[in-house]
Amino acid sequence: MALPDFVVVGAPDAGTRVLHAALARHPGLAMSEPAEPGFFLAPGERPPHPGGAEPDVPVWCRADYEALFPNSGLRPRGESTPYYLADFPAQRRMHELLPYLRMVVVLRDPVERAYANWLAQRSAGLEQLPTLAAALEAEEARRAAGWKRRWRYAEHGRYGSQLRRLHTLFPPGQVLLVRYRDLVARPAAALRDICAFVRAVDPASTGAGLAAPGCTFVPAVLGPDGVRAREVSSEDADPLAPALAVLHRRLDPGPPLPPGLREQVLDRFADDIMLLAEVTRQSYDEWLDRGDLPLGTSS
Repeated sequence: MALPDFVVVGAPDAGTRVLHAALARHPGLAMSEPAEPGFFLAPGERPPHPGGAEPDVPVWCRADYEALFPNSGLRPRGESTPYYLADFPAQRRMHELLPYLRMVVVLRDPVERAYANWLAQRSAGLEQLPTLAAALEAEEARRAAGWKRRWRYAEHGRYGSQLRRLHTLFPPGQVLLVRYRDLVARPAAALRDICAFVRAVDPASTGAGLAAPGCTFVPAVLGPDGVRAREVSSEDADPLAPALAVLHRRLDPGPPLPPGLREQVLDRFADDIMLLAEVTRQSYDEWLDRGDLPLGTSS
């Protein structure tokens, strides 16, 4: 079946679109176009989009979905729909069809993520409320009135509850957690972890891809978690180089928070941050204090 082997499932406004573009440049992977098909958000039928608004689910028919992954050969197939992480019905559909699917989750400080989400909506003329705090106050009423996912600024940052639900269907071994700050500050290490997890193939040994002019791909070392590229000499080219170039060019720490905003809205996320630490057995204490410094700032 022409279905994905892995999916970048979240979170929105955490660099997932840029990550998809970077992975699409890796010759050992086959990524979907468009980047965010949203197939599992729809229950197998055309989703409504009243008023002619842009639909949340551009690809809802299975035949069209399978057509996104043609002629991939041995390369793992992937797509990136960041709304999957907060949508449990979508996760159930994924599990019914692809129980061994691998998932990549990018975690960004939830206050900084919400602010970036709100700011993008304001810049696009889609958000009329003048502050993130006001938009957070309106979120539940908006959801009840049928507003779309892109206005759920708090919901999409509650990773603890989302991952706890996800793990009732998919074991933690099928889910890779990546920190947004690592994509920005340590992109090479983050990409190597992702490529190993999704089992990107070595283009030199499989013929899955072609080197750019003047580049030579080198054999990779097979490990229990997939294919890991060995260190290369200065004469060789790293297969990750095109993907790294995308991250370096397009990913940045994002806008700093306005003074006092973190303290004003942190109570909406604090309990979930502690739950996230419990679920993942990792510490996110900096989110309770000053965020993903030095990538962002708060007062």
